[in-house]
Amino acid sequence: MRNPFDWDYLTAPLWQTPTWGPFSIAFVTVYVIGFLACLWIYNDPRRLIRKRDPLLAEFLQRIAGWGLAVFGVGLFFFLFRLGRISAFNLSMRIWLYLSALSFLVWLLYAGHVLYRVYRPLARQRQEELRRKQYARIPKRAARRLPRAEPPAAKQSR
Repeated sequence: MRNPFDWDYLTAPLWQTPTWGPFSIAFVTVYVIGFLACLWIYNDPRRLIRKRDPLLAEFLQRIAGWGLAVFGVGLFFFLFRLGRISAFNLSMRIWLYLSALSFLVWLLYAGHVLYRVYRPLARQRQEELRRKQYARIPKRAARRLPRAEPPAAKQSR
């Protein structure tokens, strides 16, 4: 096997390279599953996530939106390779490698958002809910109206 990071290997024309290989199969599997998972999370059918935790749903929707872009672009480049279309040299392996690099950057972004941004906000929201739970003191005491006397029963004559 040739060096996968050799410039001639990365920019080889279509007729010199096979379409399917171990990297291509792994790439397509990860990108199709990732695209479908991000699509499902972004649309949140039946509001499963939003019902349980609206804050988490907001952050997951943001991450999934970026994931759709990353996975969509990667699949776009692979479709050029699969269709054996050499327009604008978009079928070169270098585009798949750059797409894989963008996937790694997206994973780092998702980890950053979930661990550094979401967790403190969720903790703060939980403390606020706990404070509100114990501080439920009515602003005004409920006023009781004097009971009205029941109407006198009509006496028959």
